[in-house]
Amino acid sequence: MASYRRYRNEDGTTSHVAQVRIKPFKPIAKTFSTKAAAKEWADAKERELRAQRKHGADREDLPSLTIQTLIEEFLADPETKALRYFDDLERLLAEWVNDMGSARVADVGVIKLRAARDKLRGSGDRTRAPATVNRHLSALRSCWNWGRTAGLIPLDRQWPSRLMLTEPKGRTRFLSDDELARLLTVAKEHSAVMHAAILVSLATGVRQGELLRLTWRDIDLEAGKIQILQSKNGDARAVFLPTVAREALKALRQGKVVSPTAVFLVAAGVPLQKGSLEARWRSIRAAAGLRDFRWHDLRHSCASFLAQRGATLLEIGSVLGHRSPSVTQRYSHLVQGAPVTGHSELDKKLRLTP
Repeated sequence: MASYRRYRNEDGTTSHVAQVRIKPFKPIAKTFSTKAAAKEWADAKERELRAQRKHGADREDLPSLTIQTLIEEFLADPETKALRYFDDLERLLAEWVNDMGSARVADVGVIKLRAARDKLRGSGDRTRAPATVNRHLSALRSCWNWGRTAGLIPLDRQWPSRLMLTEPKGRTRFLSDDELARLLTVAKEHSAVMHAAILVSLATGVRQGELLRLTWRDIDLEAGKIQILQSKNGDARAVFLPTVAREALKALRQGKVVSPTAVFLVAAGVPLQKGSLEARWRSIRAAAGLRDFRWHDLRHSCASFLAQRGATLLEIGSVLGHRSPSVTQRYSHLVQGAPVTGHSELDKKLRLTP
């Protein structure tokens, strides 16, 4: 049931406080400028709480459940912890906690989410790419949908549609020869760890997450091969390790700080994490004078270098671990017009005298 109280403010205006009490939930109250608005909210809240109670969601704290509590319970769930991208999920959700962690889930709707999305996007020199904003939105959407199945959010409160930003078509930014030389010079001066990480990424095209998950057991330095056991699409694959990357890894293996498992370490012997890698990468990228160049573009550069030296789209897709040939098509312009296997023999055949 709902109760109402009327207050006169110091400026002479009137406020109306509505309080809803539905067992076993804790009482919940909200202030409005008119009695009609207070009653409309109270009626809707009563219906919502009765529906939650009917479906077995009888935790007394649900009416006051905050975004922060929802996120914490989501991240504590064993199935969430088992996700291979848990670290990224935790990092992305941390920003939501900072931005709107104190907001009650019951009060969060499409308008608040759109405002939070626009704040994430930023402006001017601090504008984030649509893909980056969408990753943050996807993380909160996963948390929200988990909350619905866990009984913390009413099933009829679906995640709003058309909240994602439109992303431009995938780009293929890659290093020029001059940029490559500057990058490797600066990386070598920075540290053996970052020099090896960048070289392995350029030489094999592995994704950042795949790189950071590598252990010494995944690397065969003698055969020149690394085994990717956990990939983005779930498929394991083996990738050839060129000599220059092999030598950089051997230097790491012979360093003062070595782990029996993790390949890339910070000075304290702790495995290199995404946040630490990105901070070091920003410093190196700035010192090398690279503009509009992300870590993922090292992967694009690997594909470009292979294409420039005669690799086919099928071979490039195999190295990068693409499940679908359509994904590799973004590199098709790099191989168009290049001779393929059989062209030299075709030339000989066409020279035959009738």
